[in-house]
Amino acid sequence: MNDLFKRRLTIILGLLFIVGGIGTCKVLKDSKKTPDRMEVITAARAVRTLTAQNGPVRLSIPITGRLRAVDRMLITAEVGGTVQRTGTTFREGVTFRKGEVLLQIDNGEVRAQVNAQQSSFLRTLVQLVPDLRIDFPDAAAKWETYLKSVPVEGLLPELPKLANEQERNYMAGRGLLDQYYGIRALYERLGKYNITAPFDGVVVSASVEPGTIVTPGTRLGEFISPGSLELETAIGAGELTLVHIGDTLRLTSTEGPGTWRGRIIRAGENIDASTQTVKLFVQVDGKDLRDGQYLAGSIEAGALSDAVAVPRSALLEDGSLYTVKDSALVKMPVEILHQGVEQAVVRGLANGQVVVTDRLSGAYEGLRVAPVTSE
Repeated sequence: MNDLFKRRLTIILGLLFIVGGIGTCKVLKDSKKTPDRMEVITAARAVRTLTAQNGPVRLSIPITGRLRAVDRMLITAEVGGTVQRTGTTFREGVTFRKGEVLLQIDNGEVRAQVNAQQSSFLRTLVQLVPDLRIDFPDAAAKWETYLKSVPVEGLLPELPKLANEQERNYMAGRGLLDQYYGIRALYERLGKYNITAPFDGVVVSASVEPGTIVTPGTRLGEFISPGSLELETAIGAGELTLVHIGDTLRLTSTEGPGTWRGRIIRAGENIDASTQTVKLFVQVDGKDLRDGQYLAGSIEAGALSDAVAVPRSALLEDGSLYTVKDSALVKMPVEILHQGVEQAVVRGLANGQVVVTDRLSGAYEGLRVAPVTSE
């Protein structure tokens, strides 16, 4: 009896355990909730933008450049010797009038050569005049007068005019012409020992002092005329048609106050392959200007109607622009009216249209963006 009771109790407990397990599993299954599906949200990319507003756009070409003296001379020694001390020392900042001696190199050796050859020339003349009385009696008086005018030291006078071919050949055969032109060549060489100012100006660099020994080709310094200055700048090749020789503009200094008047005097012929710019030269007038000074200004080149100015970097390779609609990029084709170095003028945008001004890498239509006004 007891065994039967224990067996039934074991079966009942087993069934209750199985039923309880099934119930527990069902409760656990019902209590398990499917997690909400998380949406992948792409972060919006911040971009700088401007709001298009059609109207007249003035074409202003910004320029900047360095002033350079038009009259400039690099002084180089053509002969060798020792630099001599003169009345006005050749130093930076010292002014000279046209014709004044800038530098003097010791010429004693060459001057002695001139005197020696001139003395030899005089001896040849002395021996020649008696023969002329016999061979060319009509020319003898002319050469006697010339003989009296020839100094041992001092400038050799020019030869008398040769009357005919016979007289020329006679003088050449006696070596007189060789001696004369040899002395004239020494005069030319002697003149290279005195370097004079070609114009009124100032020394901007001096590489030698009295006592310096120089050789041919030695750079001695630089001399300029500070009253004649021009500005060298560059503009985009596409802007060259907008400027004309003779156009005037206002210039300001990047280092202090003051305005000056400039006039375009010439333009370069070549386009720089790396920058696609053309050199432009502007003559500048006014006071308080110095060689090497930087000036900035702008060239006013008219206006274009019903257009919008955008940064040139905003233009895509196909000439379109990225605009923003519903926080996404939309490519917009436009008509390019003008391209400058920094700015482009386009037509085809609607008023209020948001234009991306950044150069975006990896951009595509539909990319989510967060506009940041750059105006």
